[in-house]
This record gives sequence, C-alpha cells and structure tokens, in this order.
Amino acid sequence: MVKLSKLHVVIILFLISCLFATACAPIRAIWWWQPDLGDSSKFKNARILSTKKPFRFASDLAQAKHLKLKTYLDTFLNRTNTNAFVVIKNDTIIYERFAENMDENTLHPSFSVAKSFVATLVGIAIDKKIIQSSDDLVIRYLPDLVKNDARFNKLTIQHVLDMQSAIDYDENKETPFSAITKLYYGSSLDNQIANLKMKGEPGLKFEYQSVNTQLLSAVLEKASGKKIQDLLSAYLWQPLQAESNALWSLDNQKTAKAFCCINATANDFAKLGRLYINNGNWDGNQIISKRWVETTSNPDTLDKLGYKNQWWACYDFRYYKDLDGAKAALAKLNANAEIKKTKYNSYYFKLLAHDYMAEGILGQFVYVNPKNKVIIVRMGNYSNKRANFENFIPKIGRQL
Repeated sequence: MVKLSKLHVVIILFLISCLFATACAPIRAIWWWQPDLGDSSKFKNARILSTKKPFRFASDLAQAKHLKLKTYLDTFLNRTNTNAFVVIKNDTIIYERFAENMDENTLHPSFSVAKSFVATLVGIAIDKKIIQSSDDLVIRYLPDLVKNDARFNKLTIQHVLDMQSAIDYDENKETPFSAITKLYYGSSLDNQIANLKMKGEPGLKFEYQSVNTQLLSAVLEKASGKKIQDLLSAYLWQPLQAESNALWSLDNQKTAKAFCCINATANDFAKLGRLYINNGNWDGNQIISKRWVETTSNPDTLDKLGYKNQWWACYDFRYYKDLDGAKAALAKLNANAEIKKTKYNSYYFKLLAHDYMAEGILGQFVYVNPKNKVIIVRMGNYSNKRANFENFIPKIGRQL
C-alpha cells in the first residue's frame, strides 16, 4: 500500500475541493472532461413544472402504412446510441423508439437545442414589448458592456441571435482552458458576460459561439426583471402544455446555463416544433407572432445564412450516378437548379429546403418540416456506426 505524504494529501484534497469550488473550471473539465448525457446530475438545477392539463400527441403506431417505416428505422437505429427517436406527422406519433430502461417519461439533455428555446423567448419578449426590437443595441439593456469595448455600440440583439456578434470568444471544445469550458463549468455566468470583449465588427460573418445565447439570456433577464427559467415556464412550458417537470442546469450563482442544458422528454421538445409548424399558434393561443416564425424559417434566408434566430438550416442535396439521371429528376420535380459534378464523377443539385432544426452536441435534434407537418426528435449519444443524422433525419421528414 502506497503511503501518501502530507503534501500529497493536501494536493489531492485541494483538487477535490477545487472540483466543486467557484473558480476552477479547468479542474472540473479535467475531472469530467467533455459533456455527457449525465451532466444534469453534476450541476444545480432549476425545475420547470409541467402543466395540470398536458397536451399529448395522438399515437398511431400500428397502422400497416407505418410498419415499413418502423422496420426501416428499427434497423437503421440499431447501434446508434439513440435513447429516443420520435416521428410525428399531423400531431400524431407514427414511430417511437426508446433505449432500454427509458420511455416517453424519461428526461433527456438537449444541450444546444436549448438555444432555440431561448431565441423563441426573445421573440415572445419582443411581442410583449419587454424588448422593443431585435434591432435594439445590446447595451440598451446591458450598458456596462461598452466600457469593455467601444464596438458594443454597434452590436444588436439580431447580431447575437444570428451568431454574427464578433465577440472575442473561443468555442474550441478540446482544451480545459478554453472559453467554452469556462462557460460550461465556470461558477458565474453573469461575471463572464460582464467581462465580454469583441474581436471585430458585428454583422459581417457567422461564427458559432455559445456565449451568444448566454448573452441573450442576460438581456432577457435584465429587460424583464425575471430569471430565464421563469420566463421559460410562463411563456413556453405552461402555454405548450408540457408533460414533464423539466430541469435547467444552473451555475453556482443559480444562473441558468441558457446556451444548453434543458432536460425534458422527447415529446415536450417536439412541442416547440409544433409551435413553429403552426406559425406560433397553439390551439388558438398566439404564443409568438407569425411574423417571427416566418422570419426565422424563411427558406431563402436559411439557405443564404445557414442559421437564423438560433435555428439551423437544412439543405436538400440530390445525388445521381449520371447526368441524365439528374436531368430526369429535375424534370420530374419541375424544378430549376444547377446540376454540378462531384469529384467522384457523379452529379447533384440542390433544392430550396423548407425544413430546419435545432441541434445539440452528441446528436440531439428537433427537426421541423412545416411543408409535410413533420417533427422528428432524436436524443442520445454519438453513434457507434456511421450515421449522419444531420442528413438522415431530413431525408425521412421529406418522404413522409
């Protein structure tokens, strides 16, 4: 048995205490390393209560026309580390699959899927005049930021929504000393927001930065005088008639990790998709303006920018073995698109896509197809086999 010196004992105790202390994000990152599906147990959590009369999607799994889909998806999803996969069309669940020891009541971490919820809260806040406009400067609500960098005089909420903020921030997930590590494991998100600086002019280019969503949360909290978790409860969770008591992970100061970390059931995540499919209306209640939904989901905008109001664009690429096949397909679709040749001597063209998705690391997806009235939710870990869910899920949604 190895005998530890007093110095070694002190060092070990320091590292253990540092793991739970307020300023040791790198130690936490080294200990826990990258985020995983059990992270909600590592942090404090705010509980967002379900409604007394929850909305439940209808279920129609046994119809013969859905059995072919079931056979195909059951085979594909095998060995993909999928914990939940739910396909909804016209408000009806036509396929569902849960991992062993999980069911429709299991809470799943959403990671960056949460960003789309926060952005929706911004839209609702604008509707309610809590925030005047997405064109407002961020410093209208957080005036002290201008002391850090004069370029905050140009930063609008819309820049932040579209990840075009040019904030000086490192999204590199491979080091325990990066800004994203500090954002995820750090003790005070408010302090991090208060110390933000910029590295360029806003509005010039897209750069995915999780801190943008945390900044949106800070604006919402300042403008409303309420915590983001309370806004979620009042303006989305209750109106969407959620079934689950969701958890939202907090830092040491009880500030929600707004850029990630809402934990809920697959069906409750799907309800955000239903809201957007119905242009912001929930069974007669206009939760968010139709204008916001149309601006967010405009196919031309999404195709051009790739990202709008914290939602990702989907792209509809069609591939063919030869040029004649590509031409015939275009003619059948009665569509106009440029046919291009790949480096493998096959051919493809791109159609304008009408679908979009919220996406989180490890493979969390909430896919929305307004044209086909389809919502697909996938929750789980990275796949053990080659499974590109970014392409696979839209492919399924467009065929239904």
